[in-house]
Amino acid sequence: MKKETYLLFQKTNAKTHMVPASNFLGVDAHSDTSTLEVSFLKETGALDAARITLGFVGDIKDACEALAGAMAGQNRGLITVANDLTGEYLYPFNVVDNIE
Repeated sequence: MKKETYLLFQKTNAKTHMVPASNFLGVDAHSDTSTLEVSFLKETGALDAARITLGFVGDIKDACEALAGAMAGQNRGLITVANDLTGEYLYPFNVVDNIE
């Protein structure tokens, strides 16, 4: 069985999303360049995408590279990208704005 990398995003106890990196669709940078909307295929087979909006500090390029590195890295298992409950963030991310 092929091992999969999973990404964890948590805003609150009720708003948590864990998704396989292989379901990644793309990112959209918002006009203020301090938020990034990340889209994934839903595991349920629904046609609409799961969208997570993340805040970050610094350059948009750094945020995209960090996300790409998490998905393509040698580590397999669970990678926490952003967790507002524990304060654990993959740099340069610093907040989960929304999980849809």
